[in-house]
Amino acid sequence: MSAAAKAKRTMLMIEIPRDELACRIAEASIGATRPAGLTVAEAFAQMERIDPGQPERWRRSADAAVRYFHECTNAGRQPS
Repeated sequence: MSAAAKAKRTMLMIEIPRDELACRIAEASIGATRPAGLTVAEAFAQMERIDPGQPERWRRSADAAVRYFHECTNAGRQPS
């Protein structure tokens, strides 16, 4: 791998908060928005009371999205 390719790859190393990504995926998927002032932890606690296990399913969705992004960057292509 060239020095330029390594530099580009390094620039793409960012921290993506798992729960925040999961919450945003959930919001986009079900067309809902988090109530104003509610943290992700509070939103997931409410979600857990309504549908046990649902927050963990959204976290797994976020994990899959991040894995896919990493696969794409490792392969040197941009996600579509």
